[in-house]
Amino acid sequence: MAASRTARRVASLLMLTALGVSGCTLLGDKPAPSPSPSVAPRPFTVMSTDPIRVADPAAVTDADSAVLTENVFQRLMTADPGADVLKPDAARDCIFTASTVYTCTLNQKLFFSNGHELSSSDVKFSIERATRLDVAGSSASLLSSLRRIETPDPLTVRFVLSRVDTQFGWALASPAASIVDEELYDTDEVRPPTEPIIGSGPFSVSRFDESGLQLARYLEYVGRSPATLDALVYRTVPDSATIEAAMADGTVDVVWRGLSSAALTRLTQQVQASPDEQTANGYTMNALPGIRVRQLLWNPASPIRSNTALRKAIAAALQEDRTSDSIVPSNVPGHTSSFPIGGKVTPKVAWSNRIQLILGYDSTMPDGRDQANQIRSRLEDTGGLSVRVRPDDAAADLQLVDRKAWTATALAWLQPYVDAPLPLTRQTVDTLESRYRATTDDAEATLLLAALQHQAAVDVVVMPVSQGDEYLFARAGVEVSDTSWGPGWQLGFFGMKDG
Repeated sequence: MAASRTARRVASLLMLTALGVSGCTLLGDKPAPSPSPSVAPRPFTVMSTDPIRVADPAAVTDADSAVLTENVFQRLMTADPGADVLKPDAARDCIFTASTVYTCTLNQKLFFSNGHELSSSDVKFSIERATRLDVAGSSASLLSSLRRIETPDPLTVRFVLSRVDTQFGWALASPAASIVDEELYDTDEVRPPTEPIIGSGPFSVSRFDESGLQLARYLEYVGRSPATLDALVYRTVPDSATIEAAMADGTVDVVWRGLSSAALTRLTQQVQASPDEQTANGYTMNALPGIRVRQLLWNPASPIRSNTALRKAIAAALQEDRTSDSIVPSNVPGHTSSFPIGGKVTPKVAWSNRIQLILGYDSTMPDGRDQANQIRSRLEDTGGLSVRVRPDDAAADLQLVDRKAWTATALAWLQPYVDAPLPLTRQTVDTLESRYRATTDDAEATLLLAALQHQAAVDVVVMPVSQGDEYLFARAGVEVSDTSWGPGWQLGFFGMKDG
């Protein structure tokens, strides 16, 4: 019986082989139709002209790169967008247990997206690493009062400060305080974007290259901002026209920044004419009042920065066009009007030969080139300057920047000034800042912030230019929560929902 079963199996295999060789099938003479290739659905897509330049949170110096940091990494503390009250994220709570001791207790069951456990040791490593790297322009300077970090157990982090600093909790909500895996990140070097990006935030990184950022929801996330979308793609495109074309084709779900003033006017007119308050292609428009802030920053390394007459002449030349009256925006608690705006002013040119000056701007900034050229015209109209406009020139004397502070606090907005004041006013600025950090009296704090802003208006090494609205467009059916941003209005994908 066994031999006969074996013989039958061999005969069946020979028959199937013969059918395969002859090109026949068991269903007849005609070959079976090939299965049609499946078309992968388009991923949920967010589009902007803002590029992500830096993937290591300790080295982030721009709001564009902070998008990755906000969505992929955690910090001990966070805040609702634009709010001045801290909220815990990776921490269960953080409190001052002494005047110069800030103690945080971590949430339980924290893990990085590679499966490694996140403990107090990782927090200590991450923040000490950020202060050691001390990348210029990053938020690391906000941690300046830190003396040492103690970790008595895996869930407790104790920050011992060198002085009383009521603002230290806000430093722990900034990008440089992001928690990284100490088993992967180098102690002394910035991690290149070509290396795996590992965090414990709402999303994990599936791919990051020149074509964009691909994210997946991190299911093991424990914190304040869990994600709803399973996956998404963040695409950086070169210009407003590309974004408008994607909206017309319906190949983008959310648009964040990048649209030119002309495009915004066209879309606003469509929304106003629509009974559904949508654009012609079915997008809703969300206006975020007062969060697009542009400023001019003097390069501390510029050889002409020390020329007081020059700085004052430039500030006066821009007064007529200025729409922001302080380097702390008007919607931030602690704002004090300190720069004159409007009116007719004749800048005083106190030098005989024209001064050559380079004005830089970010080429991805909406309308950046147009505004830089307008500023050049105003400066050259003084009769004492020749201005070359250069995109993406980090060595320029003056830099036109589209700023978002790390958190919505007055001190975070003042950071570029307090980090690099004029040498002659360094002591004054340091004293005012230290007294502000130390005080618990609201009235005194208001006076000290006002003094810092007035001193900034005297020194004019950081100058306000404009403050206006930011816009986000969402395809019909897409919901974007009011909390879908970081503390300083950095874009967060965790508040987005499709359908």
